[in-house]
Amino acid sequence: MTRVLIVAAHPDDAELALGGAIAQLADRGAEVTVALFTVSETAAAHDPDRRARRIAAAEAASRVLGHRLHWLGDGQYDQVEDIPEYRAVGLLDDLVAQIGPDTVISHWDGDSHGDHVRVARAVVASSRRWPHAALLQFGPNEHRTVRHAEFAPGLYIPTVDHLPRKLRALACYAYPGQGYRALDPDAVELLDRARGAAVGLAAAEGLRLVRHRLTLGRPLL
Repeated sequence: MTRVLIVAAHPDDAELALGGAIAQLADRGAEVTVALFTVSETAAAHDPDRRARRIAAAEAASRVLGHRLHWLGDGQYDQVEDIPEYRAVGLLDDLVAQIGPDTVISHWDGDSHGDHVRVARAVVASSRRWPHAALLQFGPNEHRTVRHAEFAPGLYIPTVDHLPRKLRALACYAYPGQGYRALDPDAVELLDRARGAAVGLAAAEGLRLVRHRLTLGRPLL
């Protein structure tokens, strides 16, 4: 069985960047784990359930796409910068040893978001202990920054058949009282279609290949 590990800083990061690919891999029988470093939502005095709702949204999205959800540090963290780098690397070392993934995918280290860069650094550091797994990176999810335009994928995954499921998964994060900026499903679809148009596809998600030990006849994903 193919095992894919996706490491993300916050809930919704993986769904935004790779929701179509996750659904496609799960449909093909791959074991896909999305590991999240933070809940990235704090309870407020006027709304003590806000954090629990974000966790529930991530769980609902995992059921839509078909991946296993794993909270690094048992979901105790709300900001990646609160996790010492050695601790972040250690958490990844332990998880990779437990799962034994064929492919690991995480944030691009040129992202505009500091939390995403911290996670990317931890993943690259952890990769010293798993030379047999391929390492790929996904680009910034925030398309209003210059970094989004600077990300140049070299690997494209056709996702038009799984785009509706991606959008349904993202809809799980649209609930009353959310403490972060609302997602824009129309923009998500337009960006995926633009990515696909670059390589003659109706829609696609793009990845940057960092490391892959080639075995002829074996697919990367």
